[in-house]
Amino acid sequence: MAKMQFLDWDIVPSKNTDLGGIGILGTNAVRNFDDAFRTLMAQLRRDIDNGVVYAAKSGAYTAVASDNNAILRFTASATLSLTAAATLGADWHITVIADGGDVTIDPTSSETIDGTATLVIPDGGSATLFCGGSAFYTDGLAQILALVTLMSDGWGAFPIGVPVPVMTHKGASSPPTNKSYRYVKLTAADSYNTGVITSESVSGTAPLLIATGVVSLAGSPLDGQTINLWKSEGRIPRPGSSAGTLQHDAFQDHAHGTLGSDGSGGGVAIINNAAGGFAPNNKTGSGTTTATGGTPRTANETRMKNEAVTYYMRIM
Repeated sequence: MAKMQFLDWDIVPSKNTDLGGIGILGTNAVRNFDDAFRTLMAQLRRDIDNGVVYAAKSGAYTAVASDNNAILRFTASATLSLTAAATLGADWHITVIADGGDVTIDPTSSETIDGTATLVIPDGGSATLFCGGSAFYTDGLAQILALVTLMSDGWGAFPIGVPVPVMTHKGASSPPTNKSYRYVKLTAADSYNTGVITSESVSGTAPLLIATGVVSLAGSPLDGQTINLWKSEGRIPRPGSSAGTLQHDAFQDHAHGTLGSDGSGGGVAIINNAAGGFAPNNKTGSGTTTATGGTPRTANETRMKNEAVTYYMRIM
């Protein structure tokens, strides 16, 4: 392979048989050595002295061989694609700074970076990338910052699929939507879910509403799953042996025994008819105020004392 740049030079002297395509074997013309020295000076000036290059990027970019030793500062969330490791060559390296959003490093095809398909440098972080000739590696700073960020940002600590009640009505903030993780709001027709919840459906009449949506986020373990939008339904979770089973409110089936009276002591007699049953007009009355229960509280559902809150759920 022609030694067209500094990284093409071999540490084994005998393998350096040309310089910039100019033969430097002992059998080559004398002029070749003059040209080779001139080329050597040019490569050193280009690749060593001018090798550290700063460039700001505001969007997606593909790193190439000439970016070796460069410092790339991204001012917005973006993806940095990497040219094939064999093309870049061993020892190729760059520094990436995320200064405006997370930067995703994406090697070509099935190549990996630190053993994974992609690597995210969190906003505010940086990392130096090295090419090993067939895969890429970093100095580990991105992973350290990601861990620190996760520990300092409570939203990143919740497991995927766990509903989280948030008192947004008291001023609490919703989970951010511009991080490496993503939440959905368990509310129908809410702009927070734009792009990540599709095929929404709301049916029934309150309080017996059924509200659902389909998670649509590539890479999420819940991608394609239908979820119930609890806030719209007014639903709470309940442990059960059949996970996912939906139930409306209910009041346990029961009966009231009828206590007869012979009228003694000032009571009113209840008389059986000839067939042994009670007369049709003998029935229980409406609920009334009692000494301990107070005025009956009635509604179109059976419920416990509660406070309505907004639920979110992490999907990525």
